[in-house]
Amino acid sequence: MYHDAVTNFDMARLFYEMAHLLEVRGESAFRVRAYQRAAQQIESLAEDLAAVAARGELQTIPGIGKDLATRITEYLATGKIGQLEALRAEVPPNFLTLLEVRGLGPKTAKLLLERLGVDSVDRLEEACTSGEILTVAGIREKTCENILKGIAIWRAGRSRMLLARARDIARQVVAVLQAQAPVERIEIAGSLRRMRETVKDIDLLVTSTDPPRVIETFVALPSVLEVIGAGDTKASVHHTDGIQIDLRVVDPAAFGAALQYFTGAKDHNVRLREMASRRRLKISEYGVFDELTGNRVAGATEEEVYAAVGLPWIPPELRENGGEIEAALTGALPALITADRIRGDLHAHTDWSDGHHSLAKLIEAAEARGYEYILVSDHSKSSTVAGGLGADRLREQIRAVRELQPRYKIRILAGSECDILADGAMDFPPEVLGELDIVLAAVRTPT
Repeated sequence: MYHDAVTNFDMARLFYEMAHLLEVRGESAFRVRAYQRAAQQIESLAEDLAAVAARGELQTIPGIGKDLATRITEYLATGKIGQLEALRAEVPPNFLTLLEVRGLGPKTAKLLLERLGVDSVDRLEEACTSGEILTVAGIREKTCENILKGIAIWRAGRSRMLLARARDIARQVVAVLQAQAPVERIEIAGSLRRMRETVKDIDLLVTSTDPPRVIETFVALPSVLEVIGAGDTKASVHHTDGIQIDLRVVDPAAFGAALQYFTGAKDHNVRLREMASRRRLKISEYGVFDELTGNRVAGATEEEVYAAVGLPWIPPELRENGGEIEAALTGALPALITADRIRGDLHAHTDWSDGHHSLAKLIEAAEARGYEYILVSDHSKSSTVAGGLGADRLREQIRAVRELQPRYKIRILAGSECDILADGAMDFPPEVLGELDIVLAAVRTPT
């Protein structure tokens, strides 16, 4: 008998918490990531989790294996997860907040808790400013300086995030909103859409017939750490991964104008407004308007906005005022490299180690993308937590690759993500490596 009151968001929030606590304890990155992936899958699950459990189909959810299914079943039946309760008992209630400070890893945070009783950001700052932190072995002045900078960034909310991580977070939030809220259209805007190397925050634009419900769903997401502000058509939150996310619900007739406005760099948008002014037009996030009549003359699409000032549509990645407007005026915009230009993939895992798909499925997926080649490169034996292959198992995989080749047009390459061991030796002897087409040498940090 399962508790009907338990929601998917409840379960996802608990798994996010378990991931953080396992990281503090020093568990393997693979185990931590397993809980994070499970939380993401549950968060975006369109069907009620209890219904899936009642059918005995929890393990059909991607990322949910036997162990995690047991945790879910336990919580649905009892309202608690024994392992989570035990993990919580190991640290103070507000300890996880420390992990949001850049420059302070989970192991260092745990060390400072044990040695100095650092259990909050305020206590951490006090230990740094007083120099008390330097009494802990391994903590140097430079470390202290970096932590203080991290605290300042944390307080100001100005932390920047690498593009790949921010994109993953944005896509996950988009997937959840599409599954859980009455969203008609949703797009990622801002510097993330411009594909900047790092981003300060994430901007999301939505159209909906029920804006308040979209906002309500957004601020209640398990991955939301704090709600900064929320209204009928916009909201801002701090995500558990330390980045701010701003969401706006806009009128479909102005969606293109809003998307352009919240995507272009400041200087790019200034140039557009100057060009519009010369045509007696005014550009804003609400559309392109005739200055004399006040009528909106464009705004439903970005193409309309650019056309209104005499320009072709400019790809988001170029909107930096770095010569793209001059190029557009002369028909000389460069062609961007797109996914269809990629000829193959030289790093792919299968379910022989820690991948999710069989060898055949990997090959078929690569072929479906139009790839010319694909490298099968599962982990070597030292990566035990990832199910690394021993020499016999690797040779078995090589034979499987060779046998499959005649069935496909795509070139199938046999390889390995082979660890470099602590003494500099490779994880496989030369004679085994010699049987491979390509070897990916992986440098690991001993834990």
